[in-house]
Amino acid sequence: MKNTFVAVMLLSCAVLLCGCPGLAPGSRLYRPLPKWEAGFFAEAHRNVFPNDVRQNPDSFTNTLVAWTGVITNIEYLTNTPPRVRFTAIHHYFDWIEDISIQRARFFLSPRGEGSFAVQWVVQTPEEQKFVDQFTLGDMLVAYGYPTVIRTNYIGLNPTENLRAFKPQWYRTDILDYGRPGEPTKILKTAW
Repeated sequence: MKNTFVAVMLLSCAVLLCGCPGLAPGSRLYRPLPKWEAGFFAEAHRNVFPNDVRQNPDSFTNTLVAWTGVITNIEYLTNTPPRVRFTAIHHYFDWIEDISIQRARFFLSPRGEGSFAVQWVVQTPEEQKFVDQFTLGDMLVAYGYPTVIRTNYIGLNPTENLRAFKPQWYRTDILDYGRPGEPTKILKTAW
């Protein structure tokens, strides 16, 4: 009996020291998907924001950026080849995943720098299956080059990669922050 108790305690300590999500609260840097997102994440500039592009559009046409936001519109375009345009409201993101007792892992700021749009080609069943995973209200992580400036959005064209998180995985009402180095204000607790 004593050996069983010791074994259970050692196993419990090992699990807690490993920082298993849900058992030990904490934070870690955003983890891009290793097979197809990690390369874009490593190369993308996360300190170039939509207002930078609006103020000096020609300076960023060859700059791969990573922007986050919440999808507000999904539109099928009849271009050749056919495409889907996702429009999102930009939100500041600290690129931190928070692991604690709450379900949400990402705390986007309620603030951001306007709208951006991305397009994805849909010619094959696999491409259709990919875009079908995105819905209104999803958190969008987009990688692309800011080359299209409209009055109501900036287009990342070409769009290099996209990732979505369902609404239960993010919140916009917990932390209020802006660009890196600006103060952060806690709006309320996450649970």
